[in-house]
Amino acid sequence: MTTRNGIETALLGKTPDKTKLTFYSWMANDLFSDEWKKLYDLGLGICHHCRVVKEIEHGTEFKTKEVLENGNIYTYVTKKTPIGSVRLVKKNGWVVEHWIKTPQDYKIWTWISQNTELVPDYDSFERAEELVGNLGVAVILASRTPLMQINVDLCGTELFCLDLALDCQELLELYEARKKLFIAETNLIAKGPGQFINWLENLTVSMIGPTHYSNYLMPMYRQCVPTLEKTGKRVMVHYDGALKAISDQIAAAPFHMIESLTEPPEGDMMYSDCRAAWPDKVFWANINVACYDLPEEQLAEQVIQKRQRAGKKGLVFAISEELPKNWRTSIPIVLKTLNDLP
Repeated sequence: MTTRNGIETALLGKTPDKTKLTFYSWMANDLFSDEWKKLYDLGLGICHHCRVVKEIEHGTEFKTKEVLENGNIYTYVTKKTPIGSVRLVKKNGWVVEHWIKTPQDYKIWTWISQNTELVPDYDSFERAEELVGNLGVAVILASRTPLMQINVDLCGTELFCLDLALDCQELLELYEARKKLFIAETNLIAKGPGQFINWLENLTVSMIGPTHYSNYLMPMYRQCVPTLEKTGKRVMVHYDGALKAISDQIAAAPFHMIESLTEPPEGDMMYSDCRAAWPDKVFWANINVACYDLPEEQLAEQVIQKRQRAGKKGLVFAISEELPKNWRTSIPIVLKTLNDLP
């Protein structure tokens, strides 16, 4: 069984011959260097994300510039529309000023959303398939569901939490505009190639709470997962934090997989609790990055215990948050441990 076969078997909810470990392709500067090839020979798998739908924003003028200040690189991105402009600022790649800061910014983003055309780019999936070959899987990276788009991509934490709690009208109008785009994107993805779809939610339950999860995320899951299922696709959500507060809702959700599922301290549920709560879900489970700093025997024991708690069926392990600094020495320990497990 190739690495790809093993990963796909688990993602289909079945039991592979060996439990696989994957990493995101973007983590490697040179995906096919000799160092990485050695790890592929040990069974490491590639998870390569690709987008098959492009967004074309009509009537929007896009500008970007970089400025070096005190040793830091600041990136300024501006979108100018007929009803005003919005700006995003990054410092060394990290967002320090979000797109939305005022009620007018919500309106501008609603206008942008209403004037966005979606265009299929199915060839990108074929290129992704050629890239990974039998070393891993190509996963279609779709948009986050509308509320999570606003939370993660547009607003930032503080403003989003306040405006959501206050039922801000401008936020709700933007939600409806993004919802139309999300449904249209889902329809295009359903018609295209590929089997595995990732909604990179980056959910923080404490920011939205169980009620808003029920009111805004669950309706999207219930409407859009069946659309994708009809063409043989399986959907995963990227949940890497605390989930106990919505455990019952996750059990009722129609998506098939939880990607980046992480035990404490990042999460708040052990894999055994997750299995008991969601016996039919596939776990693409993230090994806590701190584990990779442990001595060899302790790291191996952590892997053994995690596999024991999660079970072998419908399980893939992942490096899905951060590449360990000592990856050259620690990843082989994890791979050897998994290869030695029955």
